[in-house]
Amino acid sequence: MADDNIVPKDQDDDIIDHSELDPAEVPWRARYEFLKSHGYLLRPRYRPGWKPSWPPSERNPEYRYEDALLPLHSKRLDAHRVSDGQPVFLKLASGSSPEIEIARILASPTLKGDPRNHCVPFLDILEDPVIPNGVILVLPLLYRIDRPAPATIQEFVPLIDQTLETLVFLHDNEIAHRDCAFDNVMMDARALYPEGWHPQAYLRTLDFKKILAPRAIREVEHVSYYLVDFGLSTYKQSLTLGLAGQEPAPELSEKVPYDPYKLDVYILGMAYKRFFESIYRDSDFECLQPLTDFMTPIDPAARPTARAAYSYFKDLISKLPDEELTKRLVSHEGETTSERIWNDIEHAIWTRWLSRWTRKRTTEPLT
Repeated sequence: MADDNIVPKDQDDDIIDHSELDPAEVPWRARYEFLKSHGYLLRPRYRPGWKPSWPPSERNPEYRYEDALLPLHSKRLDAHRVSDGQPVFLKLASGSSPEIEIARILASPTLKGDPRNHCVPFLDILEDPVIPNGVILVLPLLYRIDRPAPATIQEFVPLIDQTLETLVFLHDNEIAHRDCAFDNVMMDARALYPEGWHPQAYLRTLDFKKILAPRAIREVEHVSYYLVDFGLSTYKQSLTLGLAGQEPAPELSEKVPYDPYKLDVYILGMAYKRFFESIYRDSDFECLQPLTDFMTPIDPAARPTARAAYSYFKDLISKLPDEELTKRLVSHEGETTSERIWNDIEHAIWTRWLSRWTRKRTTEPLT
């Protein structure tokens, strides 16, 4: 997942010349005309003949000028789809990557139309004109799931529901994700950020002129969550090998085969757990701890299937009282007395009155 800083952390403002393309950016300039011919337009920085928009005397243009932004990852870049102006995400991959096979399987009419399928849709797969046997995956632009974070358990329910349902869908079709960790769960945030956001500076508008303030999740009709990054996925493999992945699951091994489906259940359970712990007080999520405990035994044989975990979750949520589902979650960093009073009043007003008549924002499905 990309860092939110405008400039990557390992780059030093004192030595970077933003008026010249970094060596890692040059191949993107070489792809500019090819991508344009296929309906995708890169930012001005990558157009042949680009000239910086800032004066030579500007010391730190990356804080004021959009075309001074460097990419957060050399193999990922943003573009706009010419046909409708929608921002898209470009990802370089090897033609032999498992992601290509999985993309084509998920794009089949039967699986693409399955309502349980909350996998990121692949909009296009292009042959890379620069790297032999390389491809460019065209994906919708998504956002990290913790900005804004859910304010109640009720707002958390769709996140868990959609991701667990997707795991059931994948496993029913003999696909194991193998890296469904926190950073590989993302959301369609268009309703939350109606002005859009800059793909290389998540807290800025597309034109880079304003700092973003998202709408609260309660103000939108629906938030769609997606599993992304199928680079480690397997198809029709009951056992697999490998140490790669964001979550250091106990069974990972290069020598001893393990069940990739039970691995998925563990990784997703840990994703929920890490999300909870990174933002909120432990006491706020005691009601959901049985679910994460159920999904994350050290022994893979003791873990449930994705379907059993999903059923367990549905049963658990159905038994929670409304006051538990709608109580306000508090950051583990705490809040002052005045902040607590204000936040409690605001939450109570919304929960009891405004939510009944406020028209919520909606968005069209990703295509």
